Amino acid sequence: MTRDGSLDAFRGLTVVLMVLVNVQGSPAHVLPWLAHAEWDGLTLADLVFPWFLLIVGLSVPLALDGQTSPRWPAILRRVLVLFALGVLLSWLIRPRFEFHDIRTSGVLQRIALVYLGCALLMRAAPGWRPAAGVAALILLAHSLLLLFVPAPGEVLPSLAPGMGWSGWFDRHFLPGRVFRGTWDPEGVLSTLPALASGLLGVAVMRALRGGMGDGGLLAAGAALLLAGLALALVLPVNKALWTGSFVLVTAGLGLLFWWGLRRVWGRVGGMAVARWLLLLGQTALTLYVLHMLLLAVLVRKPDGVVKLWELAFAPFAATGLPLPWASLLFAVVATALCTVPLRTMQRKGWLIRA
Repeated sequence: MTRDGSLDAFRGLTVVLMVLVNVQGSPAHVLPWLAHAEWDGLTLADLVFPWFLLIVGLSVPLALDGQTSPRWPAILRRVLVLFALGVLLSWLIRPRFEFHDIRTSGVLQRIALVYLGCALLMRAAPGWRPAAGVAALILLAHSLLLLFVPAPGEVLPSLAPGMGWSGWFDRHFLPGRVFRGTWDPEGVLSTLPALASGLLGVAVMRALRGGMGDGGLLAAGAALLLAGLALALVLPVNKALWTGSFVLVTAGLGLLFWWGLRRVWGRVGGMAVARWLLLLGQTALTLYVLHMLLLAVLVRKPDGVVKLWELAFAPFAATGLPLPWASLLFAVVATALCTVPLRTMQRKGWLIRA
């Protein structure tokens, strides 16, 4: 696989932000920019997952373009490992190890499906236009469905939690536990526009490898951002529904950020923080698994009443810091602990790979 240092660093920043968001000391006391929007809206926390899927799309051409054979066994193995690992980890972080708590949707599961979709399209059609075209068709169809077609049993289209087509698909076709009862943030219907996030990355990377240049990257990011803001006038930016405006705005911001990183990478790539981000980007799956295992420990209740999470946060809450800042301090310490073994694991070849 061809490596791109700035892209690895972008992935490293994204995965460390993902961990930081997930291990807040007190979920009830989180700084606004590190908390997901309650429904419509966009915070820094909401950028993390779509940026990761964008990076998946940007990375696939580096791994697969130019190969003389499709390597479908390796592709399918990666998909199955990611999906199974996601199901296992989401089960482990439940307070009780009961089979009815198994959730088939989730972060790694969605990454697996988006990776598969990107790989299938890449093998079916060369160039950047097919990926961009399919992404546009997905977003158009998804937006029209949400805005103009009532779900079965509903009189009018609805974008409310658990309503509309997104909630209907999750209740009727999502195997296992539905995370929010009537809908799932990584549900059935929203996986399609999530695929569009990845396909936009495929299109951009193929265009770059075809000679587009950084000026084209800047223009693509700005165009997607403006298109998303325009669409947001009729279709809210909403992560749970993964609306078309959410896809376009987050992809635009992600490309603009990566453009800026590429511009300065030659000067900062040797700095300690850049090397640290490179390490995190190259060990992203291992870091994600380590933080999920930490969460699996923290949600346990050794006395049957109080979670280890609450016991571990108590000293931070007692520092006198405002609780949101104490929560952030806890998250920084927990994130740092998850990153400590990565260099040794990388050197010894102990990384988790899919």
